Amino acid sequence: MKDRILQIMHREGLTPAKFAEVIEVQRSTISHIAKARNEPSLDVIKKILEKYPYVDRDWLLFGTGSMVRSKTASKTIQPDLFADNIPINTPPQTPIIPPRKTTPPENRREIEVEKPQKNNRPLVQEPVVIKKVESRNVSKIMIFYSDNTYETFIPEKIKKD
Repeated sequence: MKDRILQIMHREGLTPAKFAEVIEVQRSTISHIAKARNEPSLDVIKKILEKYPYVDRDWLLFGTGSMVRSKTASKTIQPDLFADNIPINTPPQTPIIPPRKTTPPENRREIEVEKPQKNNRPLVQEPVVIKKVESRNVSKIMIFYSDNTYETFIPEKIKKD
């Protein structure tokens, strides 16, 4: 179904973003359909068929037949029964929708991207120097009180084996 939706977009000369705007769905919805991440929901299919009445339902859903409805299968527009100015014996009208331009817009040309060049410079390897920090021990703790007095604490010396 993704390919058939892309064919409609191509026939209409629309980008995925513009197509999403026309059928009134999120851009991401069309993007996910175009990239085959998601299948179109019933709501999306209904909106496509409403906006593009020349598209045959069986073709869109199942891929059978041709994209454009045949005259016998197409829905005819019936005159409004409550309109005052329509003659009684007027035959129903079949809508004729001409195909739109099939060439992509000028601003949709592909741009060739240059491939990055391989860097042939040798890798620089530098030795990592880890400085050993001597362990430090607490030698004195002083506590100052609000009444301007203080205490000094000196830890007992640790005996070395």
